[in-house]
Amino acid sequence: MAGLRLTDLLAGARLFSGGPDPLPPTPSDALPADVEQALEALPVQAATWVRDPLVRARPPRPWVPRALGLPGGHVARQTSPVTCGAAVLSMLALAGDSRLALRLARSADPAAAFSGLQERVHAAATRGPGGLPAWPRGFGTPPWGAAAQARFGPVRYTHRVVGRDGRPVLRHAVAAARQGLPVPLYSGGDVAGGVDRAVPRHVVLLTGARGSGTGEAVTLYEPSSGALHTLPAAVLIEASDEPRARAARTRALGGWPHVVWAVLPCERR
Repeated sequence: MAGLRLTDLLAGARLFSGGPDPLPPTPSDALPADVEQALEALPVQAATWVRDPLVRARPPRPWVPRALGLPGGHVARQTSPVTCGAAVLSMLALAGDSRLALRLARSADPAAAFSGLQERVHAAATRGPGGLPAWPRGFGTPPWGAAAQARFGPVRYTHRVVGRDGRPVLRHAVAAARQGLPVPLYSGGDVAGGVDRAVPRHVVLLTGARGSGTGEAVTLYEPSSGALHTLPAAVLIEASDEPRARAARTRALGGWPHVVWAVLPCERR
């Protein structure tokens, strides 16, 4: 039983499993003309942020975390213990929608605007048919709720459980990030630390992947600290137990050792 996770049982029963869908095309990085014009009136730092909220063009060096900022110098942190998923979905939406990013950058208090966006996303991701609660909000954002609300421009998302051998799903997630499509990932523990740790406990965002082969590196946004972490891709995919690799992966996953669920891009509408 040591090391067992709930998602191992789900994967064994082939629930929320199956082969990943083909990756959709990556949206263009070109900004609409009205956004480009509006950026001329913004301070340079704010305009730079609107163009690249996840700083994907300038990821941190491997093993050296760096804060992810908002306009005005605030750090992009989750605003409550249960809004990690909402913070990730908010940053995903901002990165894929320059008009949404522009509205936040123009707001009187970008940190408050980011907090408000998280609250709206969290409410939507836990709401069922007819607006009735479908999931206790105190439990955070369920993977299916995240998949329903995830937006990266026109790209939509589905979800897959990551079982004991999660390498196929994680390789697909890294391939998506390499193509320019960010991927929300759920992290958690196992029953060795208690049953309550063997379920999805936190959400991070795989923002990008660079390089190839053994030199490939991935970057993750961890919302409780508001930090970006860059790691060798193999540290994420192979889940190495080498002490330095395990410690860095655990930090990047918000204090949890395993990826247990992935919210994967699946189509454009």
